[in-house]
Amino acid sequence: MTTLQLSGIADGPHLAEPVGPVCDEVMEQARRHPDRLAVVCGSDHLTYRQLAAAAEAVAAEQDLAGLRPGGARIGILAHRTAATVAHALGVSLGGRSFVFVDPEAPEAVVQHIRTTADVSLITDPRTGTPHTGPGTDPAAPKPARQRSLDDEAYVLYTSGSTGRPKGVSVSQRNLASSTAARLTVYEPYGTPVFLLLSPFHFDSSVAGVWGTLAAGGTVVVAREDERRDPAALFGLVARYGVTHLLAVPSFYAELLLTLDQDTAAGEAVASLRMAICAGEALPQSVIDGHFALLPGVALANEYGPTECTVWATYRVYERPGRSTIGRPIPGTSVHLLDDRLQPAEAGRVGQIALSGPGVSGGYVADAQQTNARFVTLTDASGATARAYLTGDLGRWSDEDGLEFAGRIDNEVKIRGVRVTIESIEEALVSHPGVHAAAVAYDAETSTTFAFVTVAPGAEADAASVRARAEAVLGSGVTPDRVVFAETLPRTAHDKIDRAALLASVRPLAPVAGPDAGGGLAAQIARAWSDVLGVDVLETERAGFFELGGNSLSIMRLARALGKIAGHPIGVKEVYRRGTIAQQVELLSTP
Repeated sequence: MTTLQLSGIADGPHLAEPVGPVCDEVMEQARRHPDRLAVVCGSDHLTYRQLAAAAEAVAAEQDLAGLRPGGARIGILAHRTAATVAHALGVSLGGRSFVFVDPEAPEAVVQHIRTTADVSLITDPRTGTPHTGPGTDPAAPKPARQRSLDDEAYVLYTSGSTGRPKGVSVSQRNLASSTAARLTVYEPYGTPVFLLLSPFHFDSSVAGVWGTLAAGGTVVVAREDERRDPAALFGLVARYGVTHLLAVPSFYAELLLTLDQDTAAGEAVASLRMAICAGEALPQSVIDGHFALLPGVALANEYGPTECTVWATYRVYERPGRSTIGRPIPGTSVHLLDDRLQPAEAGRVGQIALSGPGVSGGYVADAQQTNARFVTLTDASGATARAYLTGDLGRWSDEDGLEFAGRIDNEVKIRGVRVTIESIEEALVSHPGVHAAAVAYDAETSTTFAFVTVAPGAEADAASVRARAEAVLGSGVTPDRVVFAETLPRTAHDKIDRAALLASVRPLAPVAGPDAGGGLAAQIARAWSDVLGVDVLETERAGFFELGGNSLSIMRLARALGKIAGHPIGVKEVYRRGTIAQQVELLSTP
């Protein structure tokens, strides 16, 4: 590891050494509050007593399977169920490590995860049926359970900067320290009733699940058909008295828009105390919009990579202020480095490096990347600390804390998922009809544009190009819009001119309203054009998603259709009716 002569420019408050793994704290909460609701998802409700019993059963089953504590990694299909939480807790109680696996991931990705993490078996929480792999021995005697802070808690896969998922190994000490800092920061806002929006295989779920259960709170897991539907989410907030939620800023902006247009929704969120944004840069417009609608609700902006156990800096707003990522969480130090990995000059932009108890053990089965991104820092006294080079740029402000200033490479976050532009472009050109491709991400509209040129004599259409990208990368980072071009513009330095590409895309027009001219199909087609930024005819037969729609733009479409109909239209209804003809029928039904 590289040794650097510097100290942190900002240090978080001291954090006491955790006394044990977080799973033990959750079980302690079960002893204190056995009848309190711990996890709810749809019709499934688990009290702390029931959660503890279910977790013990999972641990016992793995004991009988001969899976060694302190070494075995257990894959968990990350279905949005209450049982998924019980399985993760059970794996931890047994002294093992869990690996959440996206149930919708391409088979090649699942195989990569299983191989690189040496997963012993993959379980399905919905059935409890394990899919066994090498290394299991059901006839082995039941081992004694021993849990240590030095044990691995979980492996979480992130797309990182290579395009291939990288497994981050997080220890029980990392998780306990991150959770302890969370309890300290958010203690003033009371015992949380937390609305979990993110998938379990995203690192923000770690904050929602373990931060809530360790505090004796309730995790409300939004079902798959609820988590992108504002009306359904506001219903969950009202039903369970949700006090805390966490969302990527682009999605939270959509919730605020719905809140602004639906007075009933304002009453539904009366229990909310804290809204947390993370996973993307927080636009100033979201801060201002939040306090215009929810002046009595605190807003937090969290920053931190998976490699540092979810979060490393934060800023809590009680009133509008500048968008920054604030100051270090308890126990963490921030270092700003120049191009030579030496301390950046005061007031200058530098690469953000992070040290503290949340810095993870590195990447499984990837020593080269681990050695490249994790370094040793030495201060003036000779004391050393392990740090992670984030690749993010920042500038320090004495008044507002750390300002996020972009990336040093071409990596972006698309709807909370990290991926390099190059990896998307590589997936696009793997289509037999694509000659060249360039990707540009518009953060203002949360839209990923793929500009492609067609190979001579070949054929390609937008649907097949997007399908190819999805097969390679998964749906989370598939481009929203495919734009065919004669050539790809370049700068004077012969680099792809992404700014020019974005400028060539027609800006969005105002959403069609109830007084717009033309028949119902024409108004709906106009709404599609406004939302997607493409010309759509009323005779269009392709579905909304085939033309580049995504989970955020469909919420915008639902609002546009509501304006045409003169009454709210639910996102779920729009999901079920994805063509113009079907939406004409939807809007024509009383």
